[in-house]
Amino acid sequence: LQTQQSWANLKKNESASLSNNGCTMFSFAFLVVSLSSGLVYGWPSLRRNLVSEEGSSLDEKALGVIFTVGSWSTQGGRFFFGLARDRYGTLKTACFSLLAVVAGSFGLAFSDKNNSTALAISLFLVGLGSGGQLCLQPVAGLFAKHRQGTVLASLSGAFQVSGLVFLVLTVISTNRKKSFGSFSGCLILLTVMAAIILPKHHFAKSSSTHGDDLDEMEAEEEEKLEINITDVQDGACVDNEIEKSESSMAMISSSHTEDVSSSCPKNNEHDDSHNIETVSNQADSSKKDTAVKLICTMEYFLLIFWFSVLIVPLQYYIATIGFQLERKGDSGTYTSLFSITYASAAGLSPFGGKIADICGLGIAQACATLLSAASFFILASDVNLNLQVLGLVSYGIGRMMTFGMFFSNVGKRFGYTHYGTLAGLGLI
Repeated sequence: LQTQQSWANLKKNESASLSNNGCTMFSFAFLVVSLSSGLVYGWPSLRRNLVSEEGSSLDEKALGVIFTVGSWSTQGGRFFFGLARDRYGTLKTACFSLLAVVAGSFGLAFSDKNNSTALAISLFLVGLGSGGQLCLQPVAGLFAKHRQGTVLASLSGAFQVSGLVFLVLTVISTNRKKSFGSFSGCLILLTVMAAIILPKHHFAKSSSTHGDDLDEMEAEEEEKLEINITDVQDGACVDNEIEKSESSMAMISSSHTEDVSSSCPKNNEHDDSHNIETVSNQADSSKKDTAVKLICTMEYFLLIFWFSVLIVPLQYYIATIGFQLERKGDSGTYTSLFSITYASAAGLSPFGGKIADICGLGIAQACATLLSAASFFILASDVNLNLQVLGLVSYGIGRMMTFGMFFSNVGKRFGYTHYGTLAGLGLI
């Protein structure tokens, strides 16, 4: 009985350790992504500061080029960071990404308001911070399959939270040297923390088993143990003879302990092999398939097609929203409101992931498509600025779900072995 109970307690402690490790890593990943990965999409606030507060003489074409350079590095750069993550590991790649953001933030702090080249290079480096998100998203592999959609969607929400950073910095001080310079110092501290906390290679699953999967396995094992213990105790009640009872109970206990101790590893091995086989067919055992083979599947092609159709107008929207709102009569209020609604959509990201986990990825993708389409329609219409707020909200939620479902599809359908390559290629 002591052997049975000790084994159960050992497994329970192991599961608790895995669960805590997953939550800790996810929390840190959320922090890093929120402060570094999507800073470029706070461009409307930075543009407004350059034009209105600093009196920059750059025209809309030059400002558009600056954003385009930063936007391309945000999307396309993730492809190269994905390749680097798959080859060199999480730690080195994520830290390099953070250092690029540090350099870019310093550049934005000290670039002249009319020097489009310096501003473009700085925003390009800031955009490379998106590589950190791609490196940290595989933290979802530490959780059970039915929770991975929620985890990945939450990190997409964190990406949008980072779009609020430029607004906050310009509100704190219109002097970029003070606000962006101080922010660069914070990012250096974050880089040091990443070097200490993140795993050198990839996020470990501990014996190819997710912490939540262990919880389910342990629940079954504990039920078996309780039945075994109950059987033994019932045997003691049935056999009331003094000497025979003691000897028979000793034999029952001994044989039962042997059976449990010998059978439990077998059951565990069976469960592990079953888990590995399941993940093999759907996700992490894509080790058997090369990245090229997965890229050539019709499933991946259709995913990229859907994502590409949406991402072009989504990028155009955020690049020109400040200019377009100004043409509709905005004096800066609604441009700032855009940054707020964009970041606030992150609060709904877990629900978007839950829709994918419960109703399926297709339903969640349909919701993302409809919300994005609604935002395009409202912006293109002649409705007043108050009603444009509905479009801003639809855009924030639609964009968050579009990226969230793209990453969820890659992770849940193809696994995390080649995650960086598959997700990065789609983004480029």
